Amino acid sequence: MKDKYLIIEQHKFNVFNDSWSVKYSNQTYEQAFEKYVCLDRLNEDKDKVYYLVSCNHLWTKPKDIKKESEEIKTAQEPKQQELL
Repeated sequence: MKDKYLIIEQHKFNVFNDSWSVKYSNQTYEQAFEKYVCLDRLNEDKDKVYYLVSCNHLWTKPKDIKKESEEIKTAQEPKQQELL
């Protein structure tokens, strides 16, 4: 299975929080890169920024997270018992 990519669009605002949206999804690297270059070259608005992101980096978790979550749960249990 080939990697899939997203193109994310960021609108920067001076007063409000930035707005993020997915411009294109489920793209191969070649498709995403071509669209990214076109969007970046044709972009005349300095407050719009485009990012090319691999989906693997968004939804993969390291194996150590399970151990860390178990440690957090066991550390919270004595504190919860003290409150009772």
